[in-house]
Formats: sequence, structure tokens, C-alpha cells
Amino acid sequence: MGVLKTKKVNTRKTHDCHGCGHSYPAKTKMRYVVSQDGGDIYSSYYCKTCDEVLDKIYDYVDLDNGIIFGSVKDWDMSLWEDIHLKYK
Repeated sequence: MGVLKTKKVNTRKTHDCHGCGHSYPAKTKMRYVVSQDGGDIYSSYYCKTCDEVLDKIYDYVDLDNGIIFGSVKDWDMSLWEDIHLKYK
């Protein structure tokens, strides 16, 4: 799995965060990621909380097989909750 493009965006419609599974309304700042797995192209959105969690634990998690929908929150629930409170 390889990342082709990543950027921070203000969404134009509602999106589910691929990291935690929560739904976020339009005009939310999220990270947009386009990745490739074999010949398939995937796109996903990550909320600010999951984006920060991924940044902090990136070196400790095997991301070669991608990220399962909703799994970022499960990797370290207390870290996710601490960061999420910051963005409320």
C-alpha cells in the first residue's frame, strides 16, 4: 500500500473519518488521503484527532496493510480521547 496524495481540506459535504468511524459535517477540516494497493486506488478522510494520533504513533504501527476502518481509535483509546477533547 502506498500513499499517492495527502492534504488537509475543508470538506464540502459530510464524511466519515476512516480512522475512528465518526461522521463529520460539511466544512470540517480533515486530512484527505489517496492511496494505492496493487492496481486499486482508494481515498479516505481523517479527522483532526485521528490525524494527530497517526502522527504520534506512526513509527509504532505496521501500516503496510493499510488502516482498517475505525481502527485508529482502538489502537490507543486513552490517547485518542485526550486528543479529541482538545478539538471539541
